[in-house]
Amino acid sequence: ARDAPQAPCVETPDPSNGGADFMLLLADAPGGEADSWAADTSTLLGDAAQCFGRVFLRHANLSKPEQHYIGGWDNTGPNNLFRTVLDDDAVHQQYDFVFWMETDVIPIQPDWVARLLEEARYPRGFWRKGPAQQPMLRHSMVSTHHAHMNSVGLYRLGQPCYRELMRRVAAASPLAPHDVSTHLFLHDPRNFHIFQKVAHRFLYTDFVQNRLDTWNIDDVRAVSADTVFVHGKNFAPGVMAALQASHQANRDLQY
Repeated sequence: ARDAPQAPCVETPDPSNGGADFMLLLADAPGGEADSWAADTSTLLGDAAQCFGRVFLRHANLSKPEQHYIGGWDNTGPNNLFRTVLDDDAVHQQYDFVFWMETDVIPIQPDWVARLLEEARYPRGFWRKGPAQQPMLRHSMVSTHHAHMNSVGLYRLGQPCYRELMRRVAAASPLAPHDVSTHLFLHDPRNFHIFQKVAHRFLYTDFVQNRLDTWNIDDVRAVSADTVFVHGKNFAPGVMAALQASHQANRDLQY
């Protein structure tokens, strides 16, 4: 956060033009070990805190069984963490969108808050913007679910029909990863009548890439020069150093 590879903004945003809050979401109840380093969110973010209208810590209050995660088709913990935000009526009343930014999402361009606001505004009416998997999977073991839209990205809030769809998906597949189960639900032939009505609400996007490989900046740019975020923990040696150098160069130009 404080040492982010790219600054969230190049100048303090004007609140009258809309803006973004920064929520740090912790699975535990208050009083856990993480509070010692996460409680002072402004200190955690450093100068980047000025890029957000509000910076705050939120506890999901999940028990250890509710946080259970082994990967694969049992996605209990991540699903529960996701739903503490997306099922919260207060969040839907206060905000228009949420950008689900996991801990292995890396900004690779500066001024990314402005880009998020731009992406949230257009086109009108979308419910989801998220990435496909990169590099494209072409081997013989590719299954239908591999084409899903990854969970990282933008989600429309305050939309009753979208909330009802998410409830139906969760009821049908409570343990499966919520991004995969949404894809499988919509592409089930039995739900084609639903897919016809909402397919245009789900937009694959290049403003964030989901990388399964050991990626570098050239790999990302080969897919799209418009990418701002990369979701992928396996980055090549030198990537973070290059991003930090770019960040420092931008700060030198600014000041």
